[in-house]
Amino acid sequence: MRRLIRAVLLIRDGGFASAIAGPAEILRMAGVAPRVLAGRPSRPWFRVTLASPSGAAVACTGGLSIQAEAKLSDLSAPDLVLVSSAGIAGLARGEEPAVEDGVVEWLRAAHDAGAVVAGVCSGVFLMGRAGLLDGRRSTTHWAYADHLRLAFPLTDVRPASMVVADGRVVTGGGVNAATDLALHLVERFCGRDEARDLANALVLDLPRAAQSEYAGWLGSASHGDDAVARVQRAIAERPEAADGVEVLAASVAISPRSLARRFRAATGETVVECIQRLRVAKARELLEGERLSVDVVARRVGYEDVAFFRRLFRKYTGLTPTGHRQRFGKPDAFTTVPGRRPRSDRARQPAAG
Repeated sequence: MRRLIRAVLLIRDGGFASAIAGPAEILRMAGVAPRVLAGRPSRPWFRVTLASPSGAAVACTGGLSIQAEAKLSDLSAPDLVLVSSAGIAGLARGEEPAVEDGVVEWLRAAHDAGAVVAGVCSGVFLMGRAGLLDGRRSTTHWAYADHLRLAFPLTDVRPASMVVADGRVVTGGGVNAATDLALHLVERFCGRDEARDLANALVLDLPRAAQSEYAGWLGSASHGDDAVARVQRAIAERPEAADGVEVLAASVAISPRSLARRFRAATGETVVECIQRLRVAKARELLEGERLSVDVVARRVGYEDVAFFRRLFRKYTGLTPTGHRQRFGKPDAFTTVPGRRPRSDRARQPAAG
């Protein structure tokens, strides 16, 4: 009989109940739901304990509350800690949630003792307070990426990613990325087959690659560098016409080298990455609402090399352009007949002869 994996789900006031209940159910159903549906005895993988700093119930966004099963300080030596979200309204104003006494120290000690520490959405900020993000890649809700960079400049924030694993530190994107994070953890501790079987049993997708499908512009001008903000606005207004670092630098009267350095420091990405990301964002809008072929969309956003555009689109969204249109497009934005190209492609083919 294998030893149960000891998992602590740290819950705090102000988060979403779904970001607590969802991961708890997923971890508790690993080794249970797939086997029960197949008529076999259950063999659970995890022992999950919901713990709050005080041991009391937590008040969630939307008026729900969830009762803790233990006081955090009473628990020790977990194999896994999952930090739920908290205080998202404050983060929208650039304010980090308050941290209860002893929580940061407990989290740091758990990691030092060998635990995998994972967090989702605003819970990632608590991991930063514990020093767990320094020198590591991370993600959070796409809208909070700039706040995370400013609060913890030693982490490499990847806001387009749904889940980022760096050693024994794992971070997830916004709110319901908690589902993706939990399935990732099942795969990490129990194997790919177990995660796939569990996802099938619970009618879930395996962890999605990107949260950029759900974001607008993954960035803001809250960094305080006026020249960089002006360049950001210029790119955002017409990403397909952005002419590279030299022209953009001249438009704000600084050198290309200075712009490149300041842009990276302020936003966490290069000028070229910003242009690419915003071109992909514009391509998404065209694919969702227009009857245009992928080739035409590529040219509309500034790419003559359609193969490169397809690779870039998949890098930033986790989907192909066609896959994105099928998932997010308006019903009349594409029509597919089995064995034939979509109407939007066929209509633009030159006549034979």
